[in-house]
Amino acid sequence: MATYIEASTVFSIPFSPSSSLPPSPSPLAKVQFLSDSKALTSSGNALIVSDLLGGREGTDDFLFSKTGRGISAFAYSLKTKRLAYSGRALNPNIEIVKWPGEGVPVCTIEGGTDIEYADMTFSRCGTFMAALGGVPDLKLLIWRIEKESKIERKAEESKDARDPSKIFSITLPSVFKNLTFDPTNPDYVSLLSADGSCLHIYHLVKVMQEYEHELTVLTLPKSTSARITGYTWGMNGNIFVGDSLGSLHVYSSRTGSLSHTIPYPKTPVEGASTGSKVVGAFITQSHVVVAHEDSATYWYAKGENGTPYGQPAQEAFIGVEEKVSAIAHSTDFAHLVLITASNCCHTCQMEVDEVTPPEDEINSPVGLGVSISAPTDEDESQLVDFTLVSHGHARPATSVCSVVLGGKQAKSVVVTGGCEGLVNVWGGSSGKNLMSSFRIPDAPPVTSLCTLTTTSCFAVGTADGTVRIFHLSARGSIDDLESSGVRMTCLYKVKLTRKPITSMSFAESSKKLAVGVYEDASGFILSLDPAKEMSPIATFKSEGALAALLWLPSGQLLVGSSDGHLTCHDASTVQGQNASASSSTKIGEELIAEWSCVMKGVNNLCSLAMSPKIASGRYFYAVSTSQKGVETYKVPDGMFDTANPTIEPVDLAEAGAKGAVTLAVSPSGSLLASGGAGGSLVLYKINDGSCTTVSTLSSHVGPILSVCFSADSASIHTSGSDGALITSTLVNASSYDPIPSTDIYDFQAEEMRLVDVENIEEERPYVEILLEGKKAKQESESKHTKIEALEGIKSLSGRLRDILERNKEAPDLEKMDRDEFVIDVDGKAAYEEKNLRTAEDVRKSIKDEDRKKDMIASRIRQECWDVMENHANAINALATEDLHVKNLPVRKMPSSQLRKLNLLKTLRLSEIMTMRGDGEKSTNWSGLTDEVPATIKWIVNTGVLEGTADVEEIKKQIEEVSRKDGEEEKKEEAADEDEEEGLDVEITENSPIAAFLYHPLAIRTDAQRRMQITFLNELVRQISANFNKEFNKLKATKEDVLGILEGKNDRIKEILAELKSSDTYFKPTLGDDEIEDSVLQLKDEEITTSVYESKKDREARLKKEEEARLLAESAKGDDIPTRALNDMMNGTLEVKKEAISEDMLVREEWMDEVPFAEMTEDQKKALDEYNLKAKEIMEALEKQRKALELELKKIKSEVAEVVKSFDDKLVVLENLRAAVQITTQTQEMYCYRLGLAVMRGEDCVSAITDTEEKIAGLNTQRDIAAAHVATLTDIKDDEQQKFDLAQAELVQSEKNFRREIQETSSAPFDQETVKVLLGLYKTKKGNNERGESGTTSYSGNRNSGGMSGSRQSGGRRNSLGRKSMSRRKSIGSRSRRSFSSTDDGNSLGPLQTAMKEAQLMAAEGKWTSAKDPFLASDDARDKALKYAEVEQVSYAPLDIDDLPETAIKIADQTFDKLNELRMRRLEMENGLSKLNANLKESVKHMDRSRDQLASLDRSIDLLHARHEALLDESALDKKNIEVLAVFKQGQDEVEQGAVATNYGDAILIPQSIIKETNVDIQNLGDEKVKVLEKTLNFRKKINYMNWEHEFLDLKAKNAEAHYVDLQLLRVNKQLKQIISGVKIESDRVKMEKAEQHLSKLHSTHADKMAKMEKELRKVRKAIAERVKENTSLTAQVKELSGNVGIREAIYKSRAEAQGGGMDPAAKKMKMVTMRRKLVDLARAQTDEVEFLRGELDRLRQKTFPSFANAARERFEGMPDEIMDGDFY
Repeated sequence: MATYIEASTVFSIPFSPSSSLPPSPSPLAKVQFLSDSKALTSSGNALIVSDLLGGREGTDDFLFSKTGRGISAFAYSLKTKRLAYSGRALNPNIEIVKWPGEGVPVCTIEGGTDIEYADMTFSRCGTFMAALGGVPDLKLLIWRIEKESKIERKAEESKDARDPSKIFSITLPSVFKNLTFDPTNPDYVSLLSADGSCLHIYHLVKVMQEYEHELTVLTLPKSTSARITGYTWGMNGNIFVGDSLGSLHVYSSRTGSLSHTIPYPKTPVEGASTGSKVVGAFITQSHVVVAHEDSATYWYAKGENGTPYGQPAQEAFIGVEEKVSAIAHSTDFAHLVLITASNCCHTCQMEVDEVTPPEDEINSPVGLGVSISAPTDEDESQLVDFTLVSHGHARPATSVCSVVLGGKQAKSVVVTGGCEGLVNVWGGSSGKNLMSSFRIPDAPPVTSLCTLTTTSCFAVGTADGTVRIFHLSARGSIDDLESSGVRMTCLYKVKLTRKPITSMSFAESSKKLAVGVYEDASGFILSLDPAKEMSPIATFKSEGALAALLWLPSGQLLVGSSDGHLTCHDASTVQGQNASASSSTKIGEELIAEWSCVMKGVNNLCSLAMSPKIASGRYFYAVSTSQKGVETYKVPDGMFDTANPTIEPVDLAEAGAKGAVTLAVSPSGSLLASGGAGGSLVLYKINDGSCTTVSTLSSHVGPILSVCFSADSASIHTSGSDGALITSTLVNASSYDPIPSTDIYDFQAEEMRLVDVENIEEERPYVEILLEGKKAKQESESKHTKIEALEGIKSLSGRLRDILERNKEAPDLEKMDRDEFVIDVDGKAAYEEKNLRTAEDVRKSIKDEDRKKDMIASRIRQECWDVMENHANAINALATEDLHVKNLPVRKMPSSQLRKLNLLKTLRLSEIMTMRGDGEKSTNWSGLTDEVPATIKWIVNTGVLEGTADVEEIKKQIEEVSRKDGEEEKKEEAADEDEEEGLDVEITENSPIAAFLYHPLAIRTDAQRRMQITFLNELVRQISANFNKEFNKLKATKEDVLGILEGKNDRIKEILAELKSSDTYFKPTLGDDEIEDSVLQLKDEEITTSVYESKKDREARLKKEEEARLLAESAKGDDIPTRALNDMMNGTLEVKKEAISEDMLVREEWMDEVPFAEMTEDQKKALDEYNLKAKEIMEALEKQRKALELELKKIKSEVAEVVKSFDDKLVVLENLRAAVQITTQTQEMYCYRLGLAVMRGEDCVSAITDTEEKIAGLNTQRDIAAAHVATLTDIKDDEQQKFDLAQAELVQSEKNFRREIQETSSAPFDQETVKVLLGLYKTKKGNNERGESGTTSYSGNRNSGGMSGSRQSGGRRNSLGRKSMSRRKSIGSRSRRSFSSTDDGNSLGPLQTAMKEAQLMAAEGKWTSAKDPFLASDDARDKALKYAEVEQVSYAPLDIDDLPETAIKIADQTFDKLNELRMRRLEMENGLSKLNANLKESVKHMDRSRDQLASLDRSIDLLHARHEALLDESALDKKNIEVLAVFKQGQDEVEQGAVATNYGDAILIPQSIIKETNVDIQNLGDEKVKVLEKTLNFRKKINYMNWEHEFLDLKAKNAEAHYVDLQLLRVNKQLKQIISGVKIESDRVKMEKAEQHLSKLHSTHADKMAKMEKELRKVRKAIAERVKENTSLTAQVKELSGNVGIREAIYKSRAEAQGGGMDPAAKKMKMVTMRRKLVDLARAQTDEVEFLRGELDRLRQKTFPSFANAARERFEGMPDEIMDGDFY
């Protein structure tokens, strides 16, 4: 039997392939269970049915796509056992097959979408199937797959029609996903938008054999910014929607209303403001299960109405930080499955104990629209743990290999390496149990795997250039490998390079590993001999990018490059280093290629392979993308005849349409497998010099990245870019016993278990160490050679010089040219030519680059510089900081725009002429501008603010607006006169643009608005141009000022030079922004590279500069301007007054050496003359210095005045620019407002047009709907008429019964017999009552006259119904007990309970679990279908035994007639039932059509209202006038907004009304003040009266107390004298004396005051004299200071003339001594003054008494610190 490939298992949770494959598959997103443990997923190019919960044991079932591009969508019907799927292709089909059932085809759906289906689903009943079309068609399609009623199914079978019928198709507005039917009603289908913004629910309604739809759109509340991420259907039409914030919302799919919201119950992590998004949800019989992305899963108990409670009853977490990508549940609702983003599967039990909800939630879980708060920490819920059941790679696996474990039995495992840096080991009986896993630090992608043949080791190459050698061993017994697991130990780690390791090959005989790096086109050979040290021993290079490696049996290494070059390196000569040798890094040897050739026709080589067991390794196999198959080559012997040899393939075996990219040879050596670029796995049989294709399997989508055989050659493992890891079994393949692994590495593995290789400090790449070592070695080896070469060169150089010298001295006839004896002249010429070509190429590239830059620069200049009329410029102040004024750049007006402006001017001029031809003097139509006066000053472009381009006039306008109200009235008359004068001004095309402007109130049409916008833009342009003129004037002024300042600075520089001063002075400069074209000039600092200058060019430049310098020096003073100036000055130009300097006086040496006493008379005379002359020179120098300083001061003051004058002008220009800018921005704002008005009008017109089109469309729909209503009404009337006729016929038949039955007998029947016959006539006796086949009639008690028959059938139905109900109740009770029971030892276990329930369900014909929450709705639906679709029952005729005793004697013909009439009545009743059903259906459709018609009428009414509103808005826009108003700050009373103020509701109020209102307010305020004053006075009177009352009360109390005191007073002698009057007289005498004394004191005080005032006048006079004296002294001090300065200068000059000044130290000491003397003198004088003051006080006290000291001592403290008793 032939061998073929059959996919068997997937040993990793598969990825979900996307339409973008390759190379970016996404984590698994859709999982659908087919049974309690079997699940359906899509991976690679197939649908896979695997045991997701059964421990990953057993084989998987595959259903491959015929297109080879993967499965885009799939669905499964659990009830009908139908599987639908669609592959990616153009115009894809949907295949529907039986499953289980080996995928037997049922039907095919064609022509649904263009490219691929995004999703599909079956209805719960399996009758309908829906699919979503992907981009670009975006369709929703629904097909009817099967008929629900038996009659319809029989009719379809009779017609032999099996193809589904499309009943619905609609184009969607955007991309959608997650398509599902309502499990309780297949008429509702839901789909979620891809962006999560909304959820669409379509309600399908069948109207007269056609389907219509009603759309309900569900959106999240506007208060949240979340997106919908998942949803599920509930009972009673509810739908549960989860969002990206973790909240769960409950909607009604029938009304679209939000019932309530449950927030994310878990407290967000610190710093996070939201919860985790909902990934998926589903319902059970008692709970709603919600899974979040952070793996938090919650069970919410459901209330009576199906809505969940706010507090979760149970929760579960994975326990690790992983994101969940998919959620699913088993069909028996016993297990919950979560699939994470890393493709790991976690499961937990779904049984939940009964939890009593809170009392406030028992009756109603939540109120309508209520948002439940998250539970607090006090709320308790059950916690369930997830169990990890299977693992996977988070990203696609790039490599796969097979390893045989050491031991008595050869146990084979599979090793995979993924892009996420994970290395997994798979094994077990099924080969898909994860035995071990290792994550590489820093997670570099695994790029290559290689098995070390006959060992338990494998090599791992990663993207960071590191190679690791791992050893595998069983943790326990190898016989029980599945339970014990596998231990992975890293034996060796080396970082070879920083580039990815792309290929590896192991030589079994020499224990060498070849490692290839594609990017570097290099490779390494590692010695893995256990007897030696593991280390790199050699390196090699490839001709191109290194693509493949292959060891030959001879020990040679074949290296294949991507361009088809094949090189051979002999690695047998290099050996590893002994382990006992030094551990220092050994420099590897670089292998030299023994031979090289080219593989003919090969481009982009991918892989090489060889079978050493067939043909003794004389042939090898290669695959490349250029050849669509596997090529067989004979191994070259290296003996080639040509320099560039080429080898040709000897055989070619096909490998699919896209070719192969990877190869693998089976351990048996007889089979070869290739992985195709299109995902095809091809198996070949290896022959001697060829290979034959055996079988092909399209298992992947996109390229297969790696392929390997199992150790027994019975299966093939493949990994693809789609993320799938698939094991394919070789059916009918010959058996092969794998070679047991040796234990040569076991001891080393035991040692390395104690060493943490990964925590060793990161080493430098071996290639870098190798390069450094080679460099050092080369330097060491070449040092001696270099010295010898230099000595030889020196010898040759000496000989050459000798030859040149002898040749130079030789006679002319013997002389030789240099070319005749110079060695290698041709080489020199070649080098020169090469250098010239290189230089020319460089020069050309530089010129091209320069040309490109010049082109870009010219374009920039043309588009940004040349189009400007006024370029950007600025004027900076000379002295004032931060003062600069910029001009207003103006673009040149294009010719098209200028033509447009001239045309509009002409139109406007014709309009003005038309108006003036009618007698108008204004430029606006009459009656439009009468509402505002001519002198109005708060409306832009009229009145005071009339549009003008004169900048001075603009400035005046702003000043006019800013003027106070009192000043405004004075100029109203003059303004009126000016207005009258301006009316008769003639306007021509050359008039200022302001003359063409419309009055703001005269703009009424869009054409006028557009013209006004054009004129305003030109006005703004002219305003800017006029300002730029003023700007240019000031700029020219600045240039003049700079010239003046430059001349004055030259003089200042001369004066400072003469004064030998380094003082600074003002040096004005121009900034870069003041130079107009500075942006076009290249500055030195902008040049990043220096200009290359050759030696020749440099010499020429220096020579040229020297000649220019000499020419300038020779022409100095002899040029034309200088000669002309000399002629003009009559030769006095060079005459300069001789300057006086100290150098004019020379002091002889003897004047300092000879003392004055020893000098002779001549010497003394000479010394006196010298001193006198020195004095004169010093005085002249001083006079000259003062004159220069005075001139310098004068020049600086002039400079300051010039600078200040210019800065003042710049300030004026700045103010002018501010005014101009305000005006231009105001005009631009006016343009924006006018444009907005135009746009608003156009939008209104467009909206009116759209509304009219919608009204027309709705009217058309209404006409169609009205016609539909009329048609349905006619149909209903017809059905009603038919029903009435049938009913009348039935009644007539009953009336004719007596006559027709009587005609069968010659003798008349008695009354009793007629009654019995009539009862038999109405009796409905079915076949089932006689034990015949048939179905029960559910209408046996209707229209029946026989009681017995109805009682029997009704009783039978009731008994059956009771039995079935009791059976369902028992099943329900058992299911509830199994769902919530605990293992008490008496009840059945969960498996036994589930098995028993499954048997009961199977016995009853049930297809789902008893725990299914929708089981009750299925029963109700099945019952409704039975009642609604009862078959037309045929009843058996009556037997003679059915006749009662009273009717036994009737004749046979009467009995036959009775049966005939009875069957005729039965047919009439059945027909009447059909007509009644048709009548009800037509009435229902007619009512629905009428509702649609009413809805269209309401929509049309709304659109008419909208249309009227738009017309009103349009009419208002036509009347609306855009006016810009200018107000002062105090006139804006609208409340200001934070960003922008809304003036929509503001109104304008005239100032006269405000003034009148203010006057009224003032009057009312005055009146109120008067009232308040009156009230205050009245209040004062009240207070005074209260005070008088209190005063009188106190007086009364005082009198009472006084009288009491008098009554209690004891009379003594003194009191007696007072009473008698004697005491009063003595007191009066004392009083008179005191008054006399007081008068004397007053007179004395007055005298003293007069005396003190006299003294004060004297003191003031003395002070005035002292002030006058101080003034004169100040003047004297100034004069003396000047004299002192002059004398100091003379002294200084004399000191310098005498040999320098005083020693600095002595001078400083003298100053210190002088200061000390002054300080002591001042201190002594101070002490003396204090002493004199003391003596003065002492003498004064002797003459006059003084209380100054006493007073001073008394008031030493603060006044508030003095005790109160001191004053009394």
